[in-house]
Amino acid sequence: MITIVYLIFSLFVVSCSHEQSHNKLLTEAEQIVVEQPDSVVRMLEPCWDDTTLSAPDRALFGLLYTEALHRSGLSTESDSLILTSRRYYERENDKPRLARALLHHAIVLYKQQQTHEAVLTMKRAEQLAEKVDDPMYNCYLYFVLGDINDNVGNYPQTLKYYKQALNAARQCHKDEWIVRALNNIAQTFDMTGRMDSLQYYTEQAEPYAPHTDGEIRATYLTNQASYLLHMDKRQEAKQLLLRAQQTSPTDRGAKLLADVYLAEKDTASAAQQWYSLLNSFSPDVAISSYRKLIGYLTMRGENNQAAFYSLRLNEVYHDLYSRDDTASIIDLQAQFDEQQKERQQYRITIMLLSAILLLILAAIAAIWYSRRRIDRLNARFLESQQKYDLTRSELTRMRKQKEREERENSEELKAVVARIHASANKGRAISDDDMNELAQRAYALNPNLQLLLSALNAKEQAVCLLIRHNFLPTEIATLTISTPQTITNTRVRLLKKLFGETGGAKDFDTRLKEFE
Repeated sequence: MITIVYLIFSLFVVSCSHEQSHNKLLTEAEQIVVEQPDSVVRMLEPCWDDTTLSAPDRALFGLLYTEALHRSGLSTESDSLILTSRRYYERENDKPRLARALLHHAIVLYKQQQTHEAVLTMKRAEQLAEKVDDPMYNCYLYFVLGDINDNVGNYPQTLKYYKQALNAARQCHKDEWIVRALNNIAQTFDMTGRMDSLQYYTEQAEPYAPHTDGEIRATYLTNQASYLLHMDKRQEAKQLLLRAQQTSPTDRGAKLLADVYLAEKDTASAAQQWYSLLNSFSPDVAISSYRKLIGYLTMRGENNQAAFYSLRLNEVYHDLYSRDDTASIIDLQAQFDEQQKERQQYRITIMLLSAILLLILAAIAAIWYSRRRIDRLNARFLESQQKYDLTRSELTRMRKQKEREERENSEELKAVVARIHASANKGRAISDDDMNELAQRAYALNPNLQLLLSALNAKEQAVCLLIRHNFLPTEIATLTISTPQTITNTRVRLLKKLFGETGGAKDFDTRLKEFE
């Protein structure tokens, strides 16, 4: 009897010890997720395959992993992980963690362009922020809300949230966050033409700025330069802009630098900046740069180059057309019509100038030809507009079909991975049907992976696909009727064969999982 009691007590201690060890990992990750998000991502990677996680641990893992990704500047395409955390904390009424889960779920939804649901979710997170009163969380929340309002040009709300972020950053005593908030406020005032406020908040950032680097430092220098430009101190502003671009190139810095060069009549240097802004993430900046560059090339008589960049500008317009965003489409139509009008005026001017050089008697014929030309261009434009609409509809249909196929493949892939895990747990080799289905689904989701593995034999491809789907080496050995050492040797050899690198088996796993 005593032996049985002792055995039960020992098993209880062992199970409690395991749970405590796991909780310790998550607790440590939660303590450093704000300061060291990259480390948290690495710490939590092994937990993906941990099927022993309890519901509370799984919820906390999903929250910490998603938060660490966002704080590291990364993102995830799926909201399944953070949605599980959100639902759990809603059931448990854990307000501090629910607020964080709502915020990071909203970020994922915003990335997925589910704007309406993302904003509603973020507003819920803001409501909880007042009850939670966590300055670190509030600072991050208000930065995100400020950035979203800034993206749509809602400057009053942008200033409101950036000022709230500034208050939270001061409560946290984080110099870097303080400078970032002051930079954002100053930049917003610059956008609205309020120079006194730009100067005030830039001066507020001055004591903290020397301790910053990267984009925050560059933005501070750019704000200083923008104010100096408004004060007609062009040379001082130019030096600051050059320093800012050397520290961390930004589109705003390049745009201001181009304006300086243009004011100095150094159009060649200005053109270099416009060239660098053609691929800007901001459509407005890119379009403005294209138009200025086209004007510059036209002035130099480089009509072929101007026509080339006009075509590229039309491609930018076309890409904007494909966005499923009403506001963007309206904006785009106005810009597109304006560009067409400018092109027509340019052609009419060229034709009229050519007609003047001809005999006066040919003027009537030239005007008649010009009008015919305009009619044909209008007809061609209407035809092109119809083709654009048809193309956009077809692209939308194809995108929806592709998304549906990807969802189906993903669900089937999860099922076959689960079956293969079950086979490995039972010590059985993988069946040909399961292996073929795994390959079929994996290659359908990632055709580039099929090209990468096409030179390998069937067993090598099986090893790669199992590694890609997070199977452990011991599981792979069981499934392929091999020894763990054989699997290790195969991974080392395939690292050289597929990627031309030397290293260990884990290096191969990392390269293969990162391959897109």
